[in-house]
Amino acid sequence: MSDDDLEQAMDLTEHSDPRDVLAGSSLIAGSDQVMAAIDRMAEQINQHYQDEELIMVVVMVGGMMPAAWLLSRLEMPVRIDFIHATRYQGQTEGGELEFRVPTRLNLQNRNVLIVDDIYDVGLTLELIEQYCRARGARSVESAVLVTKQHERPTTQSKPRFVGLSVEDKYVFGCGMDAFEHWRHLDEIRALDP
Repeated sequence: MSDDDLEQAMDLTEHSDPRDVLAGSSLIAGSDQVMAAIDRMAEQINQHYQDEELIMVVVMVGGMMPAAWLLSRLEMPVRIDFIHATRYQGQTEGGELEFRVPTRLNLQNRNVLIVDDIYDVGLTLELIEQYCRARGARSVESAVLVTKQHERPTTQSKPRFVGLSVEDKYVFGCGMDAFEHWRHLDEIRALDP
């Protein structure tokens, strides 16, 4: 979805009923598909870390649901932290990364797994990875529930663990929002044009 399409969609839905947004959407991945993707990711994470302790850093707010689903399937000792970082600050185009809430745990010499909802071009994720490395993490990997299929340039940092790949549409559910609503859905939906 282009920036113009997104701005037009925001104008149309800014003051509308959230139920209208849901009604004007189509299913991309049902709950069964999402849970199967979470199962695959958890299996890969369990194989990668074996019994090594890790710190899961959840990217707020979108990473909450994928992280909770993953945590219930992990077999190693896990400490949980979160980070709230944004490049948008109320705008439609990203700028400089602002850490609204940094991590609280000591990352020094620890395995860190960053969990987020979606990977689009990857700049925010790359900067969070750099932040964790600068705090002395032994290893830094990332897991995202969704990646978008598009031709836009992306960063060199790609998530190691990925659940699903979706078309380049405005998607929501499973932690992703539609104008601050519907993050709590256990399915992934796309706004219809």
